[in-house]
Amino acid sequence: MAGSIEMDTSAPPVNEALAEALKSRQPRFFRASCGTAMGRTGTEDTGRFAENLMILQECALLVGEKLGMSAVAHAVYYEGDETGGFSFDPNSNPQNPDVAGAIVNRRMPMRDFLQTVRDFINS
Repeated sequence: MAGSIEMDTSAPPVNEALAEALKSRQPRFFRASCGTAMGRTGTEDTGRFAENLMILQECALLVGEKLGMSAVAHAVYYEGDETGGFSFDPNSNPQNPDVAGAIVNRRMPMRDFLQTVRDFINS
């Protein structure tokens, strides 16, 4: 899934959703597949996720190669008080898997963050 990721701009930006998520410190969820990232919190927030996803995927591939694995199934980052990351959707095509992820404006333990993303995948 390396390469560029474009944002799906067909939906209007929903800045109210972003404002509410930031106020309540709840995760903002995103999906990415076939080079397109989609989210409900506006194009700028979705763009941030897409940028971070590309960087995390490159790092995951490098780590996977070093460990003799084909790929890493998930990755999480911490930047200041923000937690973000992704997990491959196990229900998608393994040859071209979909990715789900989130950004939240607080530090979350990795286990809790990944469980939140998995719950989103299964919802």
